Amino acid sequence: MKKILVPTDFSKQSGNALNYAIELAKHLGAEMELIHIYTVPVFTADSPIVPVEELLKEDVLQNLEELKSLIERTNPELKITCEALTGDTASAIGTYADTHKIDLIVAGSQGIGYIQERILGSTASALIRKTGVPVMVIGKDIRFRIPEKVVLAVDFSETDDQVVLKPLKQLARKFKSHVCILNIFSEAETMPTFGQMAESFRLEKALKQIHHTFFEVRHPDVVQGINQFVTKQGIDMVAIVSRKHSLIGRIFREPITKAMTFHSQVPLLILHE
Repeated sequence: MKKILVPTDFSKQSGNALNYAIELAKHLGAEMELIHIYTVPVFTADSPIVPVEELLKEDVLQNLEELKSLIERTNPELKITCEALTGDTASAIGTYADTHKIDLIVAGSQGIGYIQERILGSTASALIRKTGVPVMVIGKDIRFRIPEKVVLAVDFSETDDQVVLKPLKQLARKFKSHVCILNIFSEAETMPTFGQMAESFRLEKALKQIHHTFFEVRHPDVVQGINQFVTKQGIDMVAIVSRKHSLIGRIFREPITKAMTFHSQVPLLILHE
């Protein structure tokens, strides 16, 4: 992981994610790119013609450069670049990441609220759908710490583990992390299927050079089950695979990735299938 992209809207939430990204970049020896997506106002036909977009971009870039200078004062070893773009926030960030060889996006979570979560969603959860780059979601109260213990939450669906898990393996090797492979299953589920057993063997092979242990927990709610395991085991980070067209019925028929962006108690690493 050599290039980390950090979206910022200069809010407290994005500032906390930025602080996490700074520490992560220093440990990884990675470059950091700051990006802000701004909106150009729409004027009526009789409005005076002024170069609004150019002025907005100039103002945003100035703010980004000031933020960059502030970071460099205490972190002179970091290489930081800035970019300002216009458009839909999630789409613009996702497209930029996909086309600029970004290895990881570190984004802030906007926190919990029924309307926010169920109806509006969040930039972080929308971003996950718009990019193939791994996304790390940082909650507003999360501080950086070495990820000594990482949960990989799985449902044992077949996937290309060697490719999908590559970012997780890179982090685990760097930090010498212990990966806890966790399967949450419901009361109705009893014996694993043949396909699930085959996937567990593929996971074992994919992680053979990473210190890891398999765990199974019975719980009616996947997110609550993961978070209880995180608390009990002292987990430092959670990783999950975002699957296209995958709906988890036990979480109000919404993707588990979206639910976890609001409820994870530790940094959440989203890997793409």
